[in-house]
Amino acid sequence: MPPPADAKPFTVTRITQALKARIEEHFASVWVSGEIVSFKYHRASGHMYFSLKDDQSVIPCAMYRGSNLRLRFTPEDGHKVVVRGGISVYESQGKYQIYVEEMQQQGIGEAELRLRELREKLRNKGYFEEQFARPIPKFPRVIALVTSASGAAIRDMLELLRQRWPIARVVVKPTQVQGPGAGAAVAASLRLLNDLHRSGALRLCAAIIGRGGGAREDLAAFNEECVADAIFECTMPVISAVGHETDVSIADLVADWRAETPSAAITGLVPDCMELMGELLRTEKRIFDAARQCIALRKQYVEQLANRPAFRKPFDRVRDNEQRLDELSSRLQRAMNQSLHRAKLKAEGVAEQLEALSPLNILKRGYSITQRGDRTVVRGAAEVVPGEVLRTRVADGEILSRVISGDSHAE
Repeated sequence: MPPPADAKPFTVTRITQALKARIEEHFASVWVSGEIVSFKYHRASGHMYFSLKDDQSVIPCAMYRGSNLRLRFTPEDGHKVVVRGGISVYESQGKYQIYVEEMQQQGIGEAELRLRELREKLRNKGYFEEQFARPIPKFPRVIALVTSASGAAIRDMLELLRQRWPIARVVVKPTQVQGPGAGAAVAASLRLLNDLHRSGALRLCAAIIGRGGGAREDLAAFNEECVADAIFECTMPVISAVGHETDVSIADLVADWRAETPSAAITGLVPDCMELMGELLRTEKRIFDAARQCIALRKQYVEQLANRPAFRKPFDRVRDNEQRLDELSSRLQRAMNQSLHRAKLKAEGVAEQLEALSPLNILKRGYSITQRGDRTVVRGAAEVVPGEVLRTRVADGEILSRVISGDSHAE
């Protein structure tokens, strides 16, 4: 029904300002205790923004530079603190928050303490050891996505896969990733995919679990022990892609690889088919260029060989060698004749010397040589005995004689 004619509606600004005045009037300075979550420090301005939470509620806080300069510790997520400040309304967004003027540390919050204890437990079980990490395939063919079916993360991942690596088969397992029961849902999805992988019904190259960005408390599902157990038990590589760069979850530590965001998980897991095609084309060009260069060099070498005289006039070398052979043969013949002539002259000289010294020449002058039967020379009469047969060599033959007497004094 329409408002009454005399009604005067509030504007958004006016109602916000009215609430702000009323809240500031009653909560000008209050002490509030809680655990710090979603802590952010802006270095440029020096301001701090965070939330305080307990088991049931969360309230935003802002602590400006003038106040945080008095801090004696560095606030972090998980710290349990007590703050003092005024509560007001941030008009541009219509939300109330605490403007902190003082902060005191009480210790580590229960949630942070439980998380640290779980980290230590899993570390002792060896869940974070690199030796158990499974290698990420270079060219995955089948990829599983474990995430919410209605979030922006699944749309971004599918679009990136379509652009970068369309040949991959994508299996989406819609899973609750936030709120009560989300951790058990993620663990159940992983175990189902792992059973299919081990049985051979669905051979997965990798599985990506994750979600888009959010506050730290929204990521609680990825800090549960059941999720860590499911990741560690998987036989296929698991990539954690929880979109919260400043925090490292339990899933990040147990997974085979941690991506800062779901989009980064796809970018790191699959290659870019266009880049690969470009690289293949560049490689093909390098191969063809190298082949052409090699062929050109071989062709140049063959042409150089063909232009050599031995190939242009192959018989010229043969004829030159034949002529040289004839010259060497003639020189050898002349050398042999000269050597034979010198040998003949030398032999004739020796023969003349022998002839001059030969006993036969002496025999021609009337002398003779007398020898016994054993060809020993008789040098005196006393050397023979009567009856011995002697051979007397004269110039034209031999005379056989028998010794009658061997007296050297006979007349």
